[in-house]
Amino acid sequence: MKFQLKRWRLCLCLPCFLMSVSVFLQGERRYFDVQGANYFLDTNFIFVGKLVGRESFRSSDGRFIFTRHIFQVQEAIKGNPGNQVEITEYGGTVGRESMSVSHGPAYLVGQEYLVFSYVDLLRHNRTLAGPLGQFRLIAEKNGRRMVRIPPSHPLHEVLDPQGAPLFQDVSTLSAKLRELAGKFSQRKEAGHAKK
Repeated sequence: MKFQLKRWRLCLCLPCFLMSVSVFLQGERRYFDVQGANYFLDTNFIFVGKLVGRESFRSSDGRFIFTRHIFQVQEAIKGNPGNQVEITEYGGTVGRESMSVSHGPAYLVGQEYLVFSYVDLLRHNRTLAGPLGQFRLIAEKNGRRMVRIPPSHPLHEVLDPQGAPLFQDVSTLSAKLRELAGKFSQRKEAGHAKK
C-alpha cells in the first residue's frame, strides 16, 4: 500500500513539476537544434559590440535569476540594435543567491564579441544557441581583430562548406555575414510570398 501511495504522489508531482518549468525549457530549445541557416533566419540582431555592463535580477515570479548584459554596438550586421543593446541570459547573482546555467554563454565586461541574438518567449534578446552564438574578438599586435570559429561549428556549413579558416578577420567576416543575412532574408521573403 505504501509503495502504491508513493507512486501515486510521483504521478501527480512529475506533471506539475514539468508544467512549472515548461516556459524555461521552451526558451532553451534553441540551444540544441540550431543549424547553420538558423544563424540568419532565427536572429533579430547580429552585431559586433563591447560588453560595457551587466546586472542580475529576479524574474517577476521570483523563481529565476537573469543577467542583463549591456553591449555598446560597434557594428550592426543584421537588424538595427541601436547604439546599445541588452542581451538577457539565465543565471547570475542577486544578493547571496546565485544561479548558473551550464550551457549558457559567458560574457566578460570590457571584452568585444560578435553576437547572434534572437527574441525568446519572455521577449528577451538572448544569445542564439548559447555559447555557440557568441564569438570573443581577439586583438592582434598589428591592430587586426580576429574571430575563432572552430570547424565543427554549425556556421561553417554556410560560411564555406569546403573549409573556412579557423581564424577570420572581423571586417571580412562581417561583410560575409551581412551578405549571407541578405540572401537568407530574400529566401525567407520569397517563401512567404509563395504561401
